[in-house]
Amino acid sequence: MVSKMLPVKKPAFHKMDDSDCITILSWLEDWEPEKVYKTAYRESHLDAYHTWDEWSADMKPLPKPVRIEMEHAIKIHEKSGNLEALRTYAFVYNVVMQTWLPRLLWATFFITILLTFSR
Repeated sequence: MVSKMLPVKKPAFHKMDDSDCITILSWLEDWEPEKVYKTAYRESHLDAYHTWDEWSADMKPLPKPVRIEMEHAIKIHEKSGNLEALRTYAFVYNVVMQTWLPRLLWATFFITILLTFSR
């Protein structure tokens, strides 16, 4: 419901690394990240260069076709409206937690100091 009032933004793939894509798809599909990794390789018709354990240990960039496949899957979910909850979370985290909350805490701090010393 809240997401309907928020501005619509496309996923910023240029700001995401491969692990971000895997995490988002894992959440959207309700899969383990390893399944997302293996599925992305399978759908891109490539053999995995590394096992999941090897890749997750150092998280080097995945081959471009695998990355494109993950971005395509995220776009499908976006068109289906499945990213609305994530958009709401991102708004709350970015705007409320990083902008409004710190300002509110600083204002509360200074008001407390003023009230304490004004007596």
